[in-house]
Amino acid sequence: MKLILRSLVFLFIISMFWSCNNSAKESREGKKEISKNQSFVIDDSGITVAWTAYKFTDKIAVTGTFDDYSIKKHSKSGSVEKLLTKLRISIPTHSVDAMNAIRDFKLRSSFFDAFNTSTINGTILKVNESKGFVRLKMNKISKNIPFSYSLVNDTISIFTKLDLKNWKGEEALSRIERECVEHLKGVDGISKLWPEVDVEIKIPLRNTNN
Repeated sequence: MKLILRSLVFLFIISMFWSCNNSAKESREGKKEISKNQSFVIDDSGITVAWTAYKFTDKIAVTGTFDDYSIKKHSKSGSVEKLLTKLRISIPTHSVDAMNAIRDFKLRSSFFDAFNTSTINGTILKVNESKGFVRLKMNKISKNIPFSYSLVNDTISIFTKLDLKNWKGEEALSRIERECVEHLKGVDGISKLWPEVDVEIKIPLRNTNN
């Protein structure tokens, strides 16, 4: 009887070990790893530029996009780092889309006019693994700012945070606050538009190794 029990325990341990090994193997095989040696090209038509601004004392998000852009590629194909390095993007501010026609008009006529920016220009200076630096020009001022990026399902997602005060955006913010005072007033009765803006740019790729 003891011999039978020992045999059953032994078989159970072996089966558990085998199962764990197989699970680990399946997990490794299911995970898609991106090699630095993989080569891609950028799908120009699929790029999206999204922004998130913040209003009220509670810092409530207001989201939107820019529906027009142009890019200038330094490298036509290559690794993600190669494609991003020295990539230039120009965004006409008249293409701003805050999903509200009146809000869009006020952003164009009040904010961007006061901000003296008809086109936002960015040039990626440096890329290293999942981060880099971009030179961003607005209001006739160029600033180098950090960004991070990730690659998921053959799409690069670039994330950065802007402080509009670094581009002397106080007057533009004040003007849009005056124009939209009732819409920027929170439950505390205070009208507030924050100078911080989050930006996310998604760049789809085509894998040329396939």
